[in-house]
Amino acid sequence: GESPLAALTREVCGAAVAGVVEAVFFVLMFGVAVAYLVALHDFVRATPLALPLGVDVALAAAAAVPLALVDDFGSLAAAGAAALVALACSLAAIALYGVLRRERLGWAQSGTFDWTKPDSVADVGAAVGVMAFCFGVAPVALHLEASMAAPERFAAAQRVALFTAFAAYVIVGAGVARLYDGPAPDDSVPGNVLDALPMGVTPTLVRLAMAAACVASIPIGLVGCGEIVEARIPRCRRLVVRGLVAVAAALVAYAMPAFALVVGLVGAVAVCTLSFALPPLVHLLLAKRNGLPVAEDAVLLIAGVLLVVVTTTLTARTTAAALAEAYADDDDFLS
Repeated sequence: GESPLAALTREVCGAAVAGVVEAVFFVLMFGVAVAYLVALHDFVRATPLALPLGVDVALAAAAAVPLALVDDFGSLAAAGAAALVALACSLAAIALYGVLRRERLGWAQSGTFDWTKPDSVADVGAAVGVMAFCFGVAPVALHLEASMAAPERFAAAQRVALFTAFAAYVIVGAGVARLYDGPAPDDSVPGNVLDALPMGVTPTLVRLAMAAACVASIPIGLVGCGEIVEARIPRCRRLVVRGLVAVAAALVAYAMPAFALVVGLVGAVAVCTLSFALPPLVHLLLAKRNGLPVAEDAVLLIAGVLLVVVTTTLTARTTAAALAEAYADDDDFLS
């Protein structure tokens, strides 16, 4: 049947809103698959296994399809655990190389790295979308809870997971990034910190481990999209549906090869909608049914809708400008 989030929305808000929620959730899951495909290309391109963008994302999508032929998210636990181990090892190696680099060059800062000062309002919108995507557990909370062997432990597990993710982002964003800032005045933190690693066997293994983590994560998006489509077209075989979703995700990843743009846009459109606009709407309607005050819910609903509209507009503008610039560069190169 439909997703747990859509089923809850249908019960409270009606069929029309539930259909919108299911569509937005599909966008989120599809965006997850696209984002990991783009990230995989970024990781592999500096290794001896580098392939053209269209080829590597196609191979990664094909490799992810067998992993996506599972019943629910819970069946991906082993692949997810392996991805987390690869990610932890990679971050440890990145930090170690940063320390070794500082020992060789000195510990003075260049003063160019300041993550507290965005360059524009559009960057703020994109940053909100990225943060929403990274911490966006709300849209998939019911899925994860339903797939757990002990659902009653979900709340505690969620708290631990979110705190761990927050700590990791702080350490990487404000800690590891500092290792690669300076000491020369023209030094700056690369958009992909793996680009700062030297060439060699160990850095190559780090990049390939991150790519393997992406392959293990792509099925999350394929399963989420597949469940929605299969519920509406029950006669379609699972392999066909999820294989077609993988093909579509690979095509989009080829057309929009910028990880931050994909994450920011999906976070603004889908995660913000399901995390900041939908919950106050559901609570408002439930409170109204039970004769409870709805003023706070109304304020939160308005704020959530404004957040979605503003961040989506700003991120869409940033994405369009970046794509136009990228295609212009390609045209100049070809000419």
